[in-house]
Amino acid sequence: MRFSRCSWPVIGIILALLALAGLRPVPGRAAEPVWGGAPQGHQVAITFDDGPSPLYTPKILAVLKRYHARATFFIVGSHAEQYPWIVRELLQAGNEVGNHSFSHPHLTKTDQNTRELELERTALDLDLLGKPGGHPLFRPPYSQYDHRLLSYLDHTHRRLVLWSIDSGDWRGLPAGAIVQNVLPKVHPGAIIIFHDADENEKADRRPTIAALETIIPALQAAGYRLVTVSELLAAPQPKPSL
Repeated sequence: MRFSRCSWPVIGIILALLALAGLRPVPGRAAEPVWGGAPQGHQVAITFDDGPSPLYTPKILAVLKRYHARATFFIVGSHAEQYPWIVRELLQAGNEVGNHSFSHPHLTKTDQNTRELELERTALDLDLLGKPGGHPLFRPPYSQYDHRLLSYLDHTHRRLVLWSIDSGDWRGLPAGAIVQNVLPKVHPGAIIIFHDADENEKADRRPTIAALETIIPALQAAGYRLVTVSELLAAPQPKPSL
């Protein structure tokens, strides 16, 4: 089922109250983006942007289940409102969902109020579909960010997650090229970015799915555990040498 349109005035009130409560950027304060996890430990995180897609996300979920792997899906809020059952299925299977904005804009070209609405509407969607407040990861569309966005995320107790390995599937590459973009570059603590849709729901993600059928078992054969981003970041960091 879809969310009722009559709920959007209520959402607007909630978002306005959040702003009045002081959820605004703090000048001079900003967390650093996350590009990967701790290098020790044989684990990596695979991530997917721009979904969910009713055509491709369930097929990706089937591949993950077959290999007993978990992933992190950065969800576009407008897609979550169209296909909420897919988000629930991802969570029920032990995967993680993160915020990828509501309409996939260039956030560095928007005003602050628009940025906040993009984040908070999607955050509310994810809260309604899963554990409230349990989705603190954000990945900006087009991987674009600035100090003001970092400051807002820090002030609202979120982390901006980027990636250390780009599969290149967003370019429409064939499966073999996607595999070659990933496997030779894998290292402990890597965050790998794939896509299960695009902002317009027009991309063909069959090559991504075919590449995963090679990449996931190859990583596991090499001794890697496929974990969520939160699990990857929870691993102990190396102690600085004295």
